[in-house]
Amino acid sequence: MDLGRRRGPGWRIAELLLVAVLLFVVAAPAQAEAQGTIGQGPRFPTLGPGLAPPEAEGPARPNSPLPPGRTARCRWDLRGVWESRGQQTDPVPNTYGGRLLVRQYGNYLVIEQLSENLTYYGVCSGDRVELDAYMGDTFVGMQTGTVSANGRRIESTWVLYTPDYAAGYETLTAVGRAPR
Repeated sequence: MDLGRRRGPGWRIAELLLVAVLLFVVAAPAQAEAQGTIGQGPRFPTLGPGLAPPEAEGPARPNSPLPPGRTARCRWDLRGVWESRGQQTDPVPNTYGGRLLVRQYGNYLVIEQLSENLTYYGVCSGDRVELDAYMGDTFVGMQTGTVSANGRRIESTWVLYTPDYAAGYETLTAVGRAPR
């Protein structure tokens, strides 16, 4: 084997690709840590703890600003107290229930689940609800659902990334009469 033999231009390209792959593998964990837990981050960076809602409290109005990337206004007045019944599916199955307080600012939502120290910030577009979950000032997960039953029921799936990974689904049911 002649180690002093010259290699062709294909070897140089292969060496550069190998260096690029190694740099990516070494830098990827640091980048994931900078983005948030397990590479996840909030979907709505302009909503969240300490940020003012983009509109006055109340249901969506004809002149309510649409959330970025959305084409439909929220069809429902979701304000009020809601009961949740759900099933954690991962990592361990667990049935649960709770109460939430929903505040609506046009097409934007702020939902408090005080028993779990969670606050959700997100959007309602048409019949779809998309939420980022926070524990205090820390982003911890997300939830996505569909509104039905004349705005009195939401079927959703959720995932929490921290403090420990968990996932599941739940049904939210409005308590009392629909707001007028």
